[in-house]
Amino acid sequence: AVADPPLVTGPEEICRLQPEEDHVTTVMQSVRGLLACTFVAIAVCRCIGAPSCSPDKLARYRVVVRTFWTRDRFPKHFPEWRPQAQWSKVVGRSHSRGYTMFREGTPASESVRMFAKTGRSDKLDDGGGEGLIGGNGGRAAEDMVLNTFVAPSVSTGAAWTQSQFFVDGNHSRVSLMSRMIPSPDWFIGIDSFDLCVNGNWLDSITIEADPIDAGCDNGFTFTAPNWPTDPQGIVYRIKSNYPSHPASSFYYPQFNRLPTIATFQFIKIKEYEQSLNGRGQASDPTVKIEESVIKVLNGDSDSDREVQLEMEQQRREQEYNNYKSIGDDKVLVSNNVTSSISIPKGNKEAMMNSILDNYHVQKHKKSHKKSRYRDCRLGAWSEWSACSVSCGIGEMQRRREVIKHPRGAGRQCPPLLQTKWCGSAKDCPPQTHFEW
Repeated sequence: AVADPPLVTGPEEICRLQPEEDHVTTVMQSVRGLLACTFVAIAVCRCIGAPSCSPDKLARYRVVVRTFWTRDRFPKHFPEWRPQAQWSKVVGRSHSRGYTMFREGTPASESVRMFAKTGRSDKLDDGGGEGLIGGNGGRAAEDMVLNTFVAPSVSTGAAWTQSQFFVDGNHSRVSLMSRMIPSPDWFIGIDSFDLCVNGNWLDSITIEADPIDAGCDNGFTFTAPNWPTDPQGIVYRIKSNYPSHPASSFYYPQFNRLPTIATFQFIKIKEYEQSLNGRGQASDPTVKIEESVIKVLNGDSDSDREVQLEMEQQRREQEYNNYKSIGDDKVLVSNNVTSSISIPKGNKEAMMNSILDNYHVQKHKKSHKKSRYRDCRLGAWSEWSACSVSCGIGEMQRRREVIKHPRGAGRQCPPLLQTKWCGSAKDCPPQTHFEW
């Protein structure tokens, strides 16, 4: 089993997105009794005149998508097989205010319709301006989207997946979506959530999600046959009483609202700022790294410890303390005294690629270090032996062999022999014979 990713249990806001008139969304009070904040907009919109994050800053975020589609929470029509409840890959974008992937109350673009119905992201990946406010395309799409990212699909209804992405002051919003499988055209997603609030990047926030209908299929149930909506409808949030049809798989009129089916957790990893160096010369640009700190409550839990270890590892992985300029056109990015790369000034794409390349190299080195530890690996069980007795109560046994013995702090081998009862509780029949 794959361990759950570390949870941030510190000063984090937990939000439940609720559509209101004119696409106003209210972020509800944290369930942990932390600060209550209200953000108003399509997802989160800055107030007029509020400061924005600097366009010269890059921030790297991790998004963890946790899903809770289980029979206990959603027993009606729960899909057990062909196919079982699962989720497609997560497709995401960090972008400016002018871009929209999907929006409640409006028809879905062709690319979103395809993804919601089939899980194919070909048209989403191609772009083409379908998701741009004002209908601009071509170069405008490239300017409005800073980073595209994907998180792997999960094969069960209750699981988690994660990815990383970049934002900057001009592209501070994030949109993403994942298709429910099986379903007519249902998905979970976030529309234009702004990670910059009052000029600062959010440290950590968790958003609760509801299922969303793409408005292009009339099916009421998870396994409904293809029934296109003609003319096309609008994107809308599925509720416990809407659609108000008893056949709907999410029709639970006894609930005020549906249980949470998924959460999106955004965790700031680091900030990268392009600024003047310590000599204060405007013509001598350099790159300064500001590390963000995710505060964790001291709960003595494994998740707290994992977060602290993860942050410490990331600090070591991204040592950019030796940044220095090599002229007006270039910025020297150095991890150590023997390794450096030259990045054109102002080229954020090159900077992001450099950061990710270094991240993957460090991950590769870390995997070699971990290889000194090995868990016990076992072969398959043998067939059960014959019952030890022909009548009465006996036992059967089966065995398995060790393929690789544990090494270091690896997991030890479990028992190699299993035994179970066999036979019948009835006594053996008495032997009948003649005495001569």
